[in-house]
Amino acid sequence: MMKMKDEILTSAALVLVFVAGVLFAILALPELTTPEVERHREVEHVEWNVTEEPLEDGLKVYIVGTTVDRKGVVSPAWVRAEKGTGKILVDIENLFFWVDIQHSIRTASSYAKEYLDIERKEHDLTYSIALDFDVIGGPSAGSPLTVATMAALKNSTIRNGIVMTGTIEPDGRVGRVGGILEKAKAAEEEGFEKFLLPYGQAVQVKYEQVETCREVRGFEICRTRYVEEKTDIREEVEIEIVEIAYIEEALEHFLG
Repeated sequence: MMKMKDEILTSAALVLVFVAGVLFAILALPELTTPEVERHREVEHVEWNVTEEPLEDGLKVYIVGTTVDRKGVVSPAWVRAEKGTGKILVDIENLFFWVDIQHSIRTASSYAKEYLDIERKEHDLTYSIALDFDVIGGPSAGSPLTVATMAALKNSTIRNGIVMTGTIEPDGRVGRVGGILEKAKAAEEEGFEKFLLPYGQAVQVKYEQVETCREVRGFEICRTRYVEEKTDIREEVEIEIVEIAYIEEALEHFLG
């Protein structure tokens, strides 16, 4: 009986030590109050609505994605900025795409207003994306939507013949995405002249599994190795390929 009581007391003491450690760790995290995290918190409070019909009178930009069967697709999107109270209104035909695109739109609108030094609640932004197919990779629409948002807020126009892919990070970096070759081919087929993509992704690297076997004293011994294969996108398509690291570089191409 005494041994059982000792075990119970020991277990209780360990639990208390663990809980105390967790509480101390939470209270000691200084990064929770940094400006970047506070910015994310503010963005999360944006009011979301769904427009009643597609917007086709806003600033037009194109987004590229890949379908579930790995085909590249290009689709138009529209952004409109109006004086308002900071609302974001969205129309999207494909709900499969909706979950992924939410974060892209949040970050695009937040960064665009911050970069242009515009008060967050001075404008309402309306986004319309026409998709009638199952597209994967919603985050890759982040960078073109950011460019379109900036242009709409500045009341500027976007140059024709340019398409872009890449995520948008809170600090303006253009993040890496997948399906680059498929997207580049789709852009070429649709007649675009220039394709902007994240820095370092013009050359795609994949590893092919190769197995070699040989017989030794009646036993088959196999060895598996991975061979690196590189594909330079610039050699696969005829349109101009441009790598960019930050959204400001994309603005030079889209807005001049």
